[in-house]
Amino acid sequence: MMLWILILTALGFLAYPFIAEQRQSTVSLDEQKNRKNTNVRLFKEQQDQLQQQQNRGEIDAEQYQRLVMDAQRLLLANTELDVIGGSTIAGTGRWLLPLLLTGTFASTWAIYSDIGAAEDEKIAALMNKIATLEAQSTDIPELNQELVSTIKDRVKKRTSNIYYWVILAQAAIAENNILAASNYFASALEVEPQDSQLLAQYAETLFLVDGNKFTQRVRVAVDKAFAADSNNQTVLGLKGIEAFADKNFVLAETYWLGAQSQVNPESVVFKGLQVGIDRAREFVEDHLGSGTDVSQLSAVQVELRIDLSLDVKVPSRPDQRVFIAAVRESGPPMPLAAKKILVSQLPMRVVLTDKDAIIPGQDLTTETKIKVVARLSNSGSATPQSGEWEATSESIDLQAFEGEIILVIDRQRP
Repeated sequence: MMLWILILTALGFLAYPFIAEQRQSTVSLDEQKNRKNTNVRLFKEQQDQLQQQQNRGEIDAEQYQRLVMDAQRLLLANTELDVIGGSTIAGTGRWLLPLLLTGTFASTWAIYSDIGAAEDEKIAALMNKIATLEAQSTDIPELNQELVSTIKDRVKKRTSNIYYWVILAQAAIAENNILAASNYFASALEVEPQDSQLLAQYAETLFLVDGNKFTQRVRVAVDKAFAADSNNQTVLGLKGIEAFADKNFVLAETYWLGAQSQVNPESVVFKGLQVGIDRAREFVEDHLGSGTDVSQLSAVQVELRIDLSLDVKVPSRPDQRVFIAAVRESGPPMPLAAKKILVSQLPMRVVLTDKDAIIPGQDLTTETKIKVVARLSNSGSATPQSGEWEATSESIDLQAFEGEIILVIDRQRP
């Protein structure tokens, strides 16, 4: 639709001067005809006057003939000027109009196809069509194939469109083409190299591509993703696998517990993480001896009970994430313990313990004075953003504090 509007507008601007000139040319031809009739009439009147002068004897026949010839030459000259003027008007370039219209149509079509949004509109239409179909529809596979093919062609010109790269990666994963998915995530990271979710997905696919092994490039990718977002569930899962492969079973359990705290206890992911945690604990028990009580090894030493709610004035959605973290009163902002819940779960009591640590060796047992921060995330990221709503407790002395922490999210970040 937009393409046709552009073409018709351009053609209208081109055609208008020629149409206006055509009207002017018609008026000019009428004026020429009137002037010619007037010149002929004046010539006849002058000829009659000369004839009368000859009849009265005022001029002889020779003078009469000379004067009539002069009048004829004058009439002829005036007529020739009108003919030249009419030819000029007739030859002002109206023949160019069809060429200009054709050229403009072709060039507008070519330019819009190259830099316009026709392909983007087609992609959006395909996605909307797929979304309206039933999941069991037999048309979906064919439409998905057409969508992927169209995006592949489009992304060659729009390489900065992260959304297209992610769609291609997800489609490749659905087809079990993990190598292609990894390459697509890598292309997206060229556009947004610090996007924590892209880093996590790239690290995960790279791990699968390398045969579920922590090769050097996999370790680098996981470390980058962990540096971007240490609370990312996927990254924590990968860090746990890495620690387990390095036979650091206590560290593996810590990472997996962190990942487990962010998923639904009834989900398959939670149960899979629990299998890993149980195996890590078994290895710890085997290493320390069968007489070691694993439950004592994992006993909670510090526990914080937080009654958390959201002020009614704060705009929110049920699926928005809320991050709760215990941080140092002063020093690095890295959480000592953290959890993530949904707005739909509020109000609720949240319990933070030293087992909710993000980084091994940096937990609630290593500090004496802390603060608890609860933040409603607009983007879903654990990284604080301007304009988000939060609540922060007073300074808490862990050696002397007893009781509960009451937090109401009601303050907006500057």
